[in-house]
Amino acid sequence: MKRNRQEIDFDQCKRHKKDELHEKIANNCIKLDPLSRLKSDFFDKSCVDLCKHLIGKYMIRKYEDGASASKYTVGRIVEVEAYTGKDDPASHSFKKQTDRNKAMFMKPGTAYVYNIYGCYCCINISSKEPGAAVLIRALEPVYGLDLMTQNKNSLSKGKSKNSNEKNLTNGPSKLCMSFKISKSLFNQVDLATSENIWFQDKINDDGESVGKSEFKIQCAKRIGIDYAGPEAANKLWRFYIKDNKYVSIVSKDSTDGDN
Repeated sequence: MKRNRQEIDFDQCKRHKKDELHEKIANNCIKLDPLSRLKSDFFDKSCVDLCKHLIGKYMIRKYEDGASASKYTVGRIVEVEAYTGKDDPASHSFKKQTDRNKAMFMKPGTAYVYNIYGCYCCINISSKEPGAAVLIRALEPVYGLDLMTQNKNSLSKGKSKNSNEKNLTNGPSKLCMSFKISKSLFNQVDLATSENIWFQDKINDDGESVGKSEFKIQCAKRIGIDYAGPEAANKLWRFYIKDNKYVSIVSKDSTDGDN
């Protein structure tokens, strides 16, 4: 059966190739393939388990600007954190459900986007447990660097607009700026059905993907949650790809995760 899929032509993009993954993709074209899209059952996992399964997957953002062809930005997930809900004092849903954290109690695969510092956003994905969600902390840019730079520069509140590739997506708020993700656009959106933001297992033409055998996952303490107490702060619930330069913070006390 012939697949119904959209293509991004890399001949129209002068993306430099820095590693084997980017070379494979650039030599073909990105396939936005419904059969590779992560569906509802993928997200129906415990929060910590979902974290590990999300590492290495691709986040795809589609932009509709009225032009004849759509625009895209694509990033590979390289760092995430688990927030497990009512048993986790660091979680927004620790005490109860509120209007703000409602998305954390919705079906697995729902986007929870919240504002921080009054002007920046972070994106999370709800998991199996009520009130639990995975924070996307960092992406490796794969496609659409010019658009990412344009998006981030337009939203950087008085900050330097000289963004290099590494700084586009090596933090939860940075990636939201670079992918133009806001609370008004995506909070409570079903990521298994959205036409403007979704996740895929693979993107390149030959059907190959970077598998878990090709990278190692590190486990470390979560960032900036000392207020939640020592028990929560010492949980090794941050997961990232070892030796990946796009990880926001590399911990000296990290341990090897399950691959």
